[in-house]
Amino acid sequence: MAILAQGLTFWQEVALVFTEIGWIPAICIILGLIFIIVEIFQPGFGFFGICGGILVAVGIAVRMYYSGAGNPIIQLIVMVGVVALILLIALAIMLISIKMGWLSRTAFVENGTAVSKDYSKGTSDFSFLIGQRGTTLTALRPSGTVEIEGKKYDVVSQADFIDKDQLVEVIEVEGVRIVVREYKNKETE
Repeated sequence: MAILAQGLTFWQEVALVFTEIGWIPAICIILGLIFIIVEIFQPGFGFFGICGGILVAVGIAVRMYYSGAGNPIIQLIVMVGVVALILLIALAIMLISIKMGWLSRTAFVENGTAVSKDYSKGTSDFSFLIGQRGTTLTALRPSGTVEIEGKKYDVVSQADFIDKDQLVEVIEVEGVRIVVREYKNKETE
């Protein structure tokens, strides 16, 4: 029963954190979070990140200084936890955006790289291999070597394992990464 009472007290403390927050701490924390999120998505010299960190710290400090009711330690832990959760969500969104390629179209990323959007002169274009068939020279676990029209290529299999001397077909090319799968002749099936 004592644990249940402490749980209710904790949730009451959480409610106090947000109901008794003043305008100044709220504005400082929100502006600070916005600045930090801007720094996460558009990294620069750290101006927005440093200013955002200072604003969040000032907002939390002002909130704790003018804390009326409740346990200020629990309220501090709740506020820091909420700020950390918001920043972790923003970081996760940024990482997903990078993985999906959504951020690669931003001006910062395009201007900050020396490589063009498509192929540079140093990158071989293997797109002509799509649909062609060859024989594995090594077992593909999942990477290995394939011979296509008398030339050797380093490839990656779509499945986990393809044995040596198997007929494969190129199904995808991403830059210099050539993806193959085992070719099944439809006439023999």
